[in-house]
Amino acid sequence: MKNSLLFLFASFIVSGACFFASTSLLAAEKPNVVLIYIDDLGYGDLGCYDCTDIPTPHIDRLAKEGVRFTASYITNPPCCPSRCALMMGQYGQRFGKYGMSRGLPIPKDRPTLANYMGENGYVTGQIGKWDIGSKAQGPLQVGFAEVAQKPPKKKGSKYFCKNKEGKTQWLTDYDGDNIVKFIELHKSEPFFLYWSPEAVHSKNDEAPPSLTERTTAKGKRSKLAGAIVSVDDQVGKLIKSLNKHGLRKNTLIIFSSDNGANVGEEGSSAPYRGGKGSGTQQEGWVRVPTIFSMPGIIPQGKDYHKQIANFDFYSSIASVAGLPIPKHCDG
Repeated sequence: MKNSLLFLFASFIVSGACFFASTSLLAAEKPNVVLIYIDDLGYGDLGCYDCTDIPTPHIDRLAKEGVRFTASYITNPPCCPSRCALMMGQYGQRFGKYGMSRGLPIPKDRPTLANYMGENGYVTGQIGKWDIGSKAQGPLQVGFAEVAQKPPKKKGSKYFCKNKEGKTQWLTDYDGDNIVKFIELHKSEPFFLYWSPEAVHSKNDEAPPSLTERTTAKGKRSKLAGAIVSVDDQVGKLIKSLNKHGLRKNTLIIFSSDNGANVGEEGSSAPYRGGKGSGTQQEGWVRVPTIFSMPGIIPQGKDYHKQIANFDFYSSIASVAGLPIPKHCDG
């Protein structure tokens, strides 16, 4: 949606001035950006999207301190093509990405979002799942200066790992610790951090009671709920760390999902039908929860009902950073 997000905030009034009246100030201060891209999170699986059995107070806080999008879409489901479109800022079909096409290279003749931010004075960091481009195009090869080392997994486990102290730790929690370390290390310089946890992706049958018992979800859904609670915990760590260093008001947080709910794990697309694995192309497959939050700059507690897409994030981030939008971007 060309320029849809660029005009979004001009329709809201912030302290008597339109959003983009502050663009020059933002450019001077070089705001930080944290892009959170969850795996298989459904539209109906967050409290701020009317979920009642999974508590997500920290994500809900982002919505309360920002804008909640009700018609946010991903352009190329599922996982891999969605992530490629996100990182390139354009329809995947423009570079041959049809269907899953896992392993297909992303273009080298135009900058990825990470390339672009790095070229313009940002420290770029990546934590968690990748699944973008060819095997030769890891995060370090496409613009990320720092990448969190993947820990060894506990034997027979997908979501428990061994941390640096040799202790068993829930992988999403390990990611959260790395988020805090990254912010601590780069608190005095502008940064762009991309975090994509492996959970909520299936299977979620490993979620421990310490997570599942904090929800009221029943049966198989309780395991998915536990994984979502763990994501919310890390968002809490992120907010706490930003506040500790006085960075929250100068940090744009974008929270979204790579595709709709995994119905095989009893994820919810409510009030829409369909989702990942449902064998359909219904709304719940491509409509995802999305939040933009930056207190004092972005309007707080607002809903935006017009369509946006994940490729819009690239151009929006560039604009908030006071940078020109690359010509290749569809957003």
